[in-house]
Amino acid sequence: MEEIEGKKNKFPLNPNNIIINRKDEYLDKVEKRSTQLFLIAKNDNLEVIKQHITADKTFQIAAGEENSFELFYILEGTVASEDEKITLAAGDSITAKSGEEEKYFKTLTEVTLLYISSTPIFASEQKRINELMDLNNQIAEKDTETREHCSRLQELSRLTALGLGLDEEKLFNLGFASFLHDIGKSRVPKELLQKPGKLTEKEWEIMKKHTEWGKEIVLEKFHNSNFQRVAEIINQHHERFDGQGYPQGLKGDETLIEAQILTVVDAYDAMVFDRPYKKALSREEALAEIKREKGKQFAPQAVEAFLKAEKNFFQEN
Repeated sequence: MEEIEGKKNKFPLNPNNIIINRKDEYLDKVEKRSTQLFLIAKNDNLEVIKQHITADKTFQIAAGEENSFELFYILEGTVASEDEKITLAAGDSITAKSGEEEKYFKTLTEVTLLYISSTPIFASEQKRINELMDLNNQIAEKDTETREHCSRLQELSRLTALGLGLDEEKLFNLGFASFLHDIGKSRVPKELLQKPGKLTEKEWEIMKKHTEWGKEIVLEKFHNSNFQRVAEIINQHHERFDGQGYPQGLKGDETLIEAQILTVVDAYDAMVFDRPYKKALSREEALAEIKREKGKQFAPQAVEAFLKAEKNFFQEN
């Protein structure tokens, strides 16, 4: 017991009431490639979290529960509102109260936030991130190339969507959908995924079910309303602009714009990387095929935006 000398008496300071966390010491943490959350302190009604988000990512702010309150204080980096009318930097903060609409922001640089919430949220965020990683690992256990394919699609899909001027909510949903679009393949037998030859008609019918299975898995795992649209994007990513795709045979703009983007990017990536059943095409051959299928397999606006995005991506990498 340590004591502090006062003017009239001695005030006892109980060490159990004081918790000191050294640098890089946290109560808990959860990490994925684009974001990391570190639980600094908590009690029954309050959590203090440090969050790191990589550059060029969309994040959502919403205080959902009644009488809830959340504060996001920017320690490092720069963020912008979805309409880019507001730019915030270190020292600025964002407050969200219950009952208000969700808002979307994007990171212009790497960003570190101090996140203070009046309701416990770390455990739910940790569960969500772990489930996302687990879903991706389920694919990797059967097909390593599928996992790498999903990671590549995230970046090129986002660049294509930016070219079409999609708002931050659609970018947010597309980011998750591109990462998880092939999760339904976790239910496809491994021998089909890695079969070197052409699939039989019966095998192809099984393979085609991966879009519907993907939708089912996402809806089973995530109950946030945003994931309903993510699930539908996944379900539609093999539809065709001419109505000859699957599973529903949607035509034209019956397909969500995010799915139209994902369809083009998915096909391109499948062409330029080796698969068990075929050798890769050259970049030039793949782009020529994309152009030939404009208005048939692929939505014209998605193709135009993709061609510009791919050129910029290729030059930068």
